[in-house]
Amino acid sequence: MIIEPNGKIHLQQSEVDEARTEELNRLGIKVIRFTNEQVISQIDKVVDEIKRYLPKSKF
Repeated sequence: MIIEPNGKIHLQQSEVDEARTEELNRLGIKVIRFTNEQVISQIDKVVDEIKRYLPKSKF
């Protein structure tokens, strides 16, 4: 899994991001993106979203 915080530069390179994400997905790698603002102001929601993609512990 790749977790990527995105700043304003990503608005200008969305096609590059999409192509990279498609290639990573083909390799079996999940990409999760959050805006910088989400990471700064909604960290609890960001962490909860990340947890949804983690395997459940058997312990």
